[in-house]
Amino acid sequence: MAWTDLKIRTKISNRLPFYYGWVMVATTFLASLSGGGLQSFTFGIFVKPMSENLGWSRTVITGALAVRTYSGAMVAPIFGTLVDRYGPRGLMILMAIVGGVACLLLSKVTEPWHFYAIFATIGLSGGTGAGTVVGEATVNKWFVRLRGRAIAFATMGNVAAGIILAPFVGFVIKTQGWQSAWLIIAWLFFFLLLPFSTITARKPEDMGLFPDGAKNERDFLESSQKKSFQESLHSWTLKQAFATKSLWILLLAQICAGFPGSSVVIHHFSYITDEGFSNAVGAAVMSTFAFSAMLARITWGLLVERYPVRYCMAVSYFGNVLGLTILLIGIHFSFSPMLFLFAIVYGLSIGGSVVLTSVAVANYFGREFVGSIRGAVMAIVTSSTALGPLLTSIAYDSQGTYFGAFIVMIALFLLSSISVLFATPPQHKNPIEPANNVSLPYE
Repeated sequence: MAWTDLKIRTKISNRLPFYYGWVMVATTFLASLSGGGLQSFTFGIFVKPMSENLGWSRTVITGALAVRTYSGAMVAPIFGTLVDRYGPRGLMILMAIVGGVACLLLSKVTEPWHFYAIFATIGLSGGTGAGTVVGEATVNKWFVRLRGRAIAFATMGNVAAGIILAPFVGFVIKTQGWQSAWLIIAWLFFFLLLPFSTITARKPEDMGLFPDGAKNERDFLESSQKKSFQESLHSWTLKQAFATKSLWILLLAQICAGFPGSSVVIHHFSYITDEGFSNAVGAAVMSTFAFSAMLARITWGLLVERYPVRYCMAVSYFGNVLGLTILLIGIHFSFSPMLFLFAIVYGLSIGGSVVLTSVAVANYFGREFVGSIRGAVMAIVTSSTALGPLLTSIAYDSQGTYFGAFIVMIALFLLSSISVLFATPPQHKNPIEPANNVSLPYE
């Protein structure tokens, strides 16, 4: 692949009418869009038809997500270190190929162990937390002043899958079966993600560029200072970051929010339809939820460029509490407008989660080792994220209702909202300034 070496990518950059960092944003967007069928919104569409057709319980179906997430957590720290050192290109090519092949195999699955083996392979190749680490860490390296909006656009792929891919997959499942729907997703990996993956790069300095598309270092620093951006003066190593109280508080907040965050997106469709609402209403609520979450990405991305990230996270988590409360009220009174209000409120709140947690690590600990730190954090947070949908399925299978599980989710989001307020920016006692690392001080 000589045509995709660094010199060629530099030539491509020189001919583009826009900053090359947006190529990293587009590639990360396509990664989350393609992977939409393997998680969150679109995966939720597969739960019922596969369960009914194959005779598997919902616990068996969602258990595969736990396997995928845990296997991804195992390699997330490794992927984080690799993206810091070598860049995202090889890792993203791997994810694109394995993701496409996995979807082809999922269309033929007949036994639970087939299902689990495929999802384990997806996780080990970076199809979950590790893939998130690779894409977001790369975007964080290319943007500082415009980091919020860049991360927002990059992470919209997942919610875009809920708006565009989920309804289409639902139609294909209804007319041709769930097997054909997996084939559709496979082509997204092969024909969208794979080509873009070949032209990614580690960070702007490798190509003679500067973050945010600045003309030079002085231009970058001056423009950033005008925006009053909060960025760590020095890049922290993984060991140094884990020695701070701030990182552990951020971890606590993310762990508490991970359980409900992953559970709601998988189970709210089933919860709504189980309580007597039609599939059409459930799908419409899901699309409203996804659309609101997508709009929220850019909103939170712009807000975090102006306000401290911990305050933004606290408001986002509390909005989740409010949204789930509205959902339970709407279901209790069988009042469908409340379900759509839930979709709007919860979507606008949860939509900022991916943006804010990613920005928090880069803002507090700098650009140079953001992949390593984010990978280690993801490996820990993943335990909560993976267990959420599985334990929610177990609660449903044992109680015949989702109500109790959703009450627990509300309590966990509230705990996250309160605890994250104590995650103040850390102060570096023994700073290390890696070469070619441009960063800004706290205000």
